[in-house]
Amino acid sequence: MASASAPARRSLSLVDLVTLLYLGAVWGAVFVFMRIAAPEVGPVWAAEARLAIGATVLIAIAGARSWRVARSRLVAFAISGALFSAIPFTLISVATVTLPAGFTALLNAATPLFTAAVGVAFLGQRISARVAAGLAVGVVAVVVLVGWSPLEPTTTTLLAVAAGLGVPASYAFAGNFVRARLSDVQPLELATGVITAGALLALPVAVLSGAPRVPAIDGAISLLGVGTLSTAFAWPLFFRVLRRTTPTAASTVTFVVPAFALAFGSVVLGETVGMELIAGFGLIMVSLLLVLGIVPSLPARARARLTAFATVLRAV
Repeated sequence: MASASAPARRSLSLVDLVTLLYLGAVWGAVFVFMRIAAPEVGPVWAAEARLAIGATVLIAIAGARSWRVARSRLVAFAISGALFSAIPFTLISVATVTLPAGFTALLNAATPLFTAAVGVAFLGQRISARVAAGLAVGVVAVVVLVGWSPLEPTTTTLLAVAAGLGVPASYAFAGNFVRARLSDVQPLELATGVITAGALLALPVAVLSGAPRVPAIDGAISLLGVGTLSTAFAWPLFFRVLRRTTPTAASTVTFVVPAFALAFGSVVLGETVGMELIAGFGLIMVSLLLVLGIVPSLPARARARLTAFATVLRAV
């Protein structure tokens, strides 16, 4: 994710809040759209269709400007396109063939946790007691989601869970890479380059996966919706918020996405919101609060216990 070249505000304006609410809704809808479309056309082709539709819309709006920016940094845009779109979009499609939409969205909400872990493991960043506690709670959340789920623990299910966890891992590497290499690119041009590169990179994989199947009406509508609302219109808005504020403030969209995905999955697909989803959602929210540093005021004794717990975790 690109950082702002202009001074960033720590607080969110009303426009930013409305934008993040929109992003939470349309990115929550991604898991429902793909849950419908991926089984109909094939998971890889569903991801490619999403990317192709999104790229077509963005190129029509800012193609010439984006090419002027990207042609001198094709490798950087190719890597960003792979990590920010081709890989995670394909993994979302693969996961939603097997897993409920809300379940997959909760796995995807671990993006800030993976981002923190990547920073510590590969960038030499120091981990604070608060972040250590947040990562530990995040691991517990995933264990609760998978272990308490009514899904049969088959090889297919476990591979789908691995694909779902691969999404936030890919976003984590992408975010750190784009901050380092493409921080000066404007939001619309950045989104256009990333989505277009992703579409080109995913196409050979889709072709090798076999011929696409023809979707039914609901599948076609889902692909159109995910390609426009959730991709072409969403990513420039997110990069815009990121330039106007801080990465921490922009990351609060991860609080909203699972709630919308659970609601849409329940209403549109009739998915049951069981106790494992409620417990997992609560644990992930606690984990995000800690990792993002949005910690409510706690009594001195509670803060001391939290610090002691985190210190023990860091020593293990």
